[in-house]
Amino acid sequence: MNKNFIKLLLLLTFFFLFDSTLWAFDSSFEGRFRVGSQFVFESPYFHKDFDSELELRLGLLGNLIEKEGWVLDYELSADARQADGPSVQSRFFPETDVDFFRAWLRLDNGNLKIRGGRQKILFGSGTIYRPLGLFDTRNVTGVIPQTRGVDGVRITQFQSDTALIEGWIVPAKKDSAMIVGMRGEMLLEDAEVGVVFQYHPESDLKDLPGFDQEMVQMGYHIKGESEFGFWNESRLDIEMKTSSPVRFDTVLGVDYTFDIGEGLHVLAEYFISTQQKDFTLLDAKGQRTFQQIGISFDQPVGIDFKWQVFGLYDLRDKSFQWVPQVEYALTDALFLYAHGRVGGTVKTGKKDGRLFRKTESFNGTESFVGLTLVGYFSGIFIK
Repeated sequence: MNKNFIKLLLLLTFFFLFDSTLWAFDSSFEGRFRVGSQFVFESPYFHKDFDSELELRLGLLGNLIEKEGWVLDYELSADARQADGPSVQSRFFPETDVDFFRAWLRLDNGNLKIRGGRQKILFGSGTIYRPLGLFDTRNVTGVIPQTRGVDGVRITQFQSDTALIEGWIVPAKKDSAMIVGMRGEMLLEDAEVGVVFQYHPESDLKDLPGFDQEMVQMGYHIKGESEFGFWNESRLDIEMKTSSPVRFDTVLGVDYTFDIGEGLHVLAEYFISTQQKDFTLLDAKGQRTFQQIGISFDQPVGIDFKWQVFGLYDLRDKSFQWVPQVEYALTDALFLYAHGRVGGTVKTGKKDGRLFRKTESFNGTESFVGLTLVGYFSGIFIK
């Protein structure tokens, strides 16, 4: 606790020194706070009934140098988080956590961008299911989902207004190994298409799935619109074993906005994951093939109110989740969210599904209802 508090003070001090002493061309200060609590229904024995958190994010971003068409800009932001409840008791999250959220420098001339540091590497066409979310740590159905990002170097070259080539190197933090990948993306008539290739050695990046597997990964995505939106995103993993077993994940999605009220947006995705016998089995149920369906509905009501509902269903084990959320804008920078989750199964017997499990310890699929308050603040400094 004391070490984390000292770390936070050092980060805050660095923010202010950074702004007052660096020869930046311009910079701005921004941040947000999030405070929320949720009541967990049927919380396991010896676990608390309320899961609560307080989060503070502080950041600086702006330009350091601007010369002859080149810009050197930056983003530096950090999170301090205090949590309490069954998720802490079950070690899903630490009680206190202070860490950088983003910390990168970028050299940019419009067509070429070179960025190094902690950054977001996120692409693909899927919404609920993201086979190409190689570094995605978001909870898509959560309040304001954002990926934590990874430490690495990314180079993006824009071939035209509608085409790019991108490559990245991310330290695996194990035996000096590096995760290396590249992708290309372009508009083909009215559709956005992309291909991806990555070599993934064994790593120590425990927040990412399959971190301890050596794999070659490749995939594609396509997204277009013809009366309604449609997309397909797929990934093939080849595990580096003698037999070279493979796993294949794919998602098919559609969406449409109905002319009801101020627009009712409906989205549906079908996801399937299947793997060969020798591929390392990560599924907690020991099944090598499973299928899920995800749907979402969202609609604004006036300028201050918006509702959204996610529905997830596992076709293999019959478990499901309903995740409703209501957003109310108290001001332009202060938002109140009422949210919850209802989980269950449509079959009798042991409740041990992927989307809902009933266990003696907290597992993260329990039903809950809660409130979260999120506020944003910012300022501009000119050098």
